Amino acid sequence: MALLESIRVAFEAIWANKLRAILTMLGVIIGVASVIIMTAILQGFKRQIMDQMAGNGANLVFAFYQQKPGTKAHGGTPGFSQSDLDAIERRCSLITDVDPDIQSSGTVHIADRTYTANLVGATSDFVDLRNITMASGRFFDDDDNANVATVCVIGDTINQNLFPHQSAVGQTVFFDTSNTTVALTVIGVLDEKDRGGFGTDVNTSIIVPIRSAELRVTGSSTFWDFTARSIDVSETETAADQIWAVMKEQHKLNYQDYVVDTQEGLLKQINVVLLAFQLVFGGVAGLSLLTGGIGIMNIMLVSVTERTREIGIRKAVGAPSGAIMAQFVVEAVTVSSIGGAIGTAIGYGVSALIDHVAHKNLPTYVPLWAVFLGVGFAAAVGMFFGIYPAFRASRLNPIDALRHD
Repeated sequence: MALLESIRVAFEAIWANKLRAILTMLGVIIGVASVIIMTAILQGFKRQIMDQMAGNGANLVFAFYQQKPGTKAHGGTPGFSQSDLDAIERRCSLITDVDPDIQSSGTVHIADRTYTANLVGATSDFVDLRNITMASGRFFDDDDNANVATVCVIGDTINQNLFPHQSAVGQTVFFDTSNTTVALTVIGVLDEKDRGGFGTDVNTSIIVPIRSAELRVTGSSTFWDFTARSIDVSETETAADQIWAVMKEQHKLNYQDYVVDTQEGLLKQINVVLLAFQLVFGGVAGLSLLTGGIGIMNIMLVSVTERTREIGIRKAVGAPSGAIMAQFVVEAVTVSSIGGAIGTAIGYGVSALIDHVAHKNLPTYVPLWAVFLGVGFAAAVGMFFGIYPAFRASRLNPIDALRHD
């Protein structure tokens, strides 16, 4: 009952000084709202990546070239070559469906419509490895690749921009780079696929046979990454180790420039990066909560001064110091908790708005633990900064307090 009475008195004090209470809560509201919004963005990004990885399959292995500082002086061949793939297919018994890709930026156009796109040279395993489905037409096969065919498959976004009112299959499009223009016949259109902030965005890509990309667009047979699939999901890590052993043998001088990892390994790295961002953003939002806490302490000290006679009367009729202290701590916690609840609601609302407006590029997700963390931390701030004013109130001499004007 004493706690409920303290909460009732706290609400009466807040209602009696509404404007002052709102101004006191502002720091807490801004801090908690910031925490919720930043957590929602980071968690939404992580969730989308995990959804995409789950859609691709758990048995994928990624390999890419990433030159390390200082390794250029050692020599060695940059990137991957066909001899690397031949060695992997020959020596890696746990690997199947190796798919290298060559990429080039440019524009794709037909008649008066133009769209900035990414051209990807790939093998016939591209759609299977990335769990992509066809909306219409077909994907190119090994014969198209061997014959260096001038065919392509376009992503959903390109299809909507270049062929809004007609079928794209059978049409001829032109891909332009700074060095060349290639005419390509569209043989298929991909279904829309959520990129998830990870990997190639197939929606804005034009996919061609890898030999066609080498000979007709880039003029180079060197590529910078490839994807492979392990035969058994349980042996994906071992399959990645096999590929890494081959790359160390193939590139003895600069093998440090090659990275081989699984989806699980990449996800762990992403989690580390997201945690770092979470800590930085949390620190920034914590400054707002600290400011709010100082504001609460200041107002509670003012409240103690204003209610000195009230404190004296309560002590004179027998209220113990502990009850006086509890009353002011409860008031501080009530103010900060209300601010935390308002901040959580604002943060959730802004996060939902961001997700509604820009779900594909900036998805958001507010986990339940973030809501409890926001309100709980706000209450803890109120308690911490309310202890000193409450202690000061409890130490007042009842006679001096009754004499106070």
